[in-house]
Amino acid sequence: MSRIRAPKLPQNYPWLNTDKPLSLESLKGRVVILDFWTYCCINCLHVLPDLKFLEQKYPDSLTIIGIHSAKFENEKDVENVRQAILRYDIGHPVLVDSGSRVWQQYAVRAWPTFKIIDPEGYIVGSVSGEGKRDVLDEIIGKLIEEHQDKGTINFSEVSSILEKQKQPLTTPLAFPGKVLADSDTNQLFVADSGHHRIVVSTLEGEVLHIIGSGKAGLIDGSFYEAQFFAPQGMTFDAKNQILYVADTENHALRKIDFTTQQVETIAGTGEKSSQISPHSGVARETRLNSPWDVDKIGDRIFIAMAGSHQIWLLQLDTGMISTYAGTGAEACVDGSLTESAFAQPSGISTDGNELFVADSE
Repeated sequence: MSRIRAPKLPQNYPWLNTDKPLSLESLKGRVVILDFWTYCCINCLHVLPDLKFLEQKYPDSLTIIGIHSAKFENEKDVENVRQAILRYDIGHPVLVDSGSRVWQQYAVRAWPTFKIIDPEGYIVGSVSGEGKRDVLDEIIGKLIEEHQDKGTINFSEVSSILEKQKQPLTTPLAFPGKVLADSDTNQLFVADSGHHRIVVSTLEGEVLHIIGSGKAGLIDGSFYEAQFFAPQGMTFDAKNQILYVADTENHALRKIDFTTQQVETIAGTGEKSSQISPHSGVARETRLNSPWDVDKIGDRIFIAMAGSHQIWLLQLDTGMISTYAGTGAEACVDGSLTESAFAQPSGISTDGNELFVADSE
């Protein structure tokens, strides 16, 4: 059976997170994974922790290269890709494939797709979609063992200069994802997503509270002890002085009580759900999938669940959570709640009678 040699990577394209373009020739002796991604794709973001795990497990024999092949026009801008690398703390080299030439050469059809290249420069596998860490781990382990026996693997760590080393995040806010104003209480709530915290100020900008330690994590407790992970959308209950937060990368909903100055997890387990079909359960025992925005009507909180392409509903009085609208298919389908389909809904608002959803993709 003939083997297919991996097409060369262009050297004259923009390269980020590295001090020089990388060639497959220079990476001979290493396992290489090309991650075809685009920064507005929630599925592409979901695989980043898996890639970080693999990089840390095989630092001396694996190189991951992100091939950023844009879906939308604005994603072709190099500076936008650089900012996405900083926002999501990506630690491997990224080739900006704005014209999708590399995408076409490797016959890619979906985001994300992984092309596995062996230490001799041949394509030995292709995997698409999220949740593939164990599959990739097994392939990498077998390739290392095989090429150790052949004497064709070169164990050595490869270092590069990352964008965050060139452009440290020293600003008061880092990639704030959402903002909420309440004129009645003269308060402005800012999801300081890159710093993993919530900043509360007056409408004039005087800081009143900083909620969260600034470290990524899932910890309840006082404003100083609590930890968030890239929080996004918020909704405020002025009567009870409670702010509800979509804690996106913790796959959880959090409650900030300004009377007791405590943070509490009210939905989600901290682990991402892989179940897409409509379902329900006890809120604290049910896995969520990248909740991106929330809005409160009475005792109900509606959730833009970006990762599962659905709208969800949390009943505060019963502590139950369930799918409200969307089949889980990534599409644009109008119709009844059970027939409709969304594609990465990321914003939600209400006039009290109807919900309005920003259906991002």
